[in-house]
Amino acid sequence: MPLLDLGPAEVPEELNRTLAGWGEKPYRARQVLRQIYQRGVLDFRRMTDLSATLRERLARAYDIQPLTSEAPVVSKDGTRKTLWHLENGGAVESVVIPMERGHSTVCLSTQTGCALKCAFCATGRLGAGRNLTPGEILFQALAPLEELPGGPVRDTSAADKSRSLNYVIMGMGEPFLNYDNLAVALRVMNHNDFMQVGARRITVSTVGLPEGMLRFSRDFPQMRLAVSLHAATEELRRRLMPVAHRVPLSSLLKTCREVFGITGRRITFEYVVLSGINDREEDVAALAGLTRDLPCKINLIGFNRVPGIEFNSPDKRQLENFRYRLLAACKQAVTLRQSRGADIAGGCGQLAAGKS
Repeated sequence: MPLLDLGPAEVPEELNRTLAGWGEKPYRARQVLRQIYQRGVLDFRRMTDLSATLRERLARAYDIQPLTSEAPVVSKDGTRKTLWHLENGGAVESVVIPMERGHSTVCLSTQTGCALKCAFCATGRLGAGRNLTPGEILFQALAPLEELPGGPVRDTSAADKSRSLNYVIMGMGEPFLNYDNLAVALRVMNHNDFMQVGARRITVSTVGLPEGMLRFSRDFPQMRLAVSLHAATEELRRRLMPVAHRVPLSSLLKTCREVFGITGRRITFEYVVLSGINDREEDVAALAGLTRDLPCKINLIGFNRVPGIEFNSPDKRQLENFRYRLLAACKQAVTLRQSRGADIAGGCGQLAAGKS
C-alpha cells in the first residue's frame, strides 16, 4: 500500500489497525509517524528504534518510496536540483534553495508537465502531463529532511534556522489542476502530528485559476498564495500566458479581491521580467493602475534563459531600475527575488525534467 498517499486522518488509522493485528503496542504507530514525517526516514529498514522483524514486516506491507532519484545537481550558489523518476516512467524535478537568512526553501512539483503553455516557461513546452499523487508530492517535501544539519532529528524549537524549511509549490505543473492530491499533501505537511510545517511557511503559486484560488483560500486561509501575473495589459498577458484568453484580468482581479476578503492576507503577484517586453514605461503605468486598490505585493524576478525560448534576460541594473519605477508609481511593496540555480537549469521557469 502507498502509505504516503493517505491523509492525516487515514495514516494513523491504517497503521494502528495493521500494528494491532501484529500484536504490537499502540505507541509503535507514533514511532513510525515520527520517523517518516518529522525525520524524513523513507526506508523502514533504517528505522532503528524498531525491531528488525517489525521493520521487515512494514517494508513488505507499505510503500514509502514512490519516487527514485539520481544524485542531485548542485549549483555554484548551493542550490540543489533533483530529478525524480516516477514508477510509470515519467519524471519531475524539485529544487532546494539555500536562502540568505540561513534557512532553505524547497520548490515542489505537482505535475509531470503543464497544459497552460506560458511562453517563458520550460515546463509548458512539455505539454500536459499527469498529476502527481499525494505521496509523490510529499516525497519531494520529505526527502530533504534527512539532509539538514545535524541529521534526521527535527528541531521543534526552531532555534536553528539552518534546520528550517520553507516550501513553495512553484515547480513543474499548475497546482490547482491537481487540487485534490495537492490538498492531501498540504494537510499532511501542516499537521502537528506529521511534518509540522507552519501554514505561513507554505506558498502555492498559480497562473490564476479562479475556482482553485477561492477553494484554496477557504481550505487553507493561513497559507500564502502567489499569482503569476507577468503582464498588466490583456494583449500582452494573452501573448505570454494563453490562460488569459479564458481568465481575463478583470476576472482575475475580482477573484483576488474575493481571496483577500476570505483570508485578510495580501496577494503576491509574481512577475517575470522580460527585457524590453514587460518592463517598459507603459507596463509600469498599467501595473500601477491594476494594483492600485488591491492589497498586494509585487515580486519581480528576471527571466532565466531556456533553450529555444527567445526572450532576453534583464541585467541587475535593469531589474533595479524597473523596481524603482514601480515603487514610485504604484505605492505597493515591490520585491526583487534573487535568481538561484540558473546555471543548473534549476531557476524559476527552467524545470523540464531534464528535457530542456
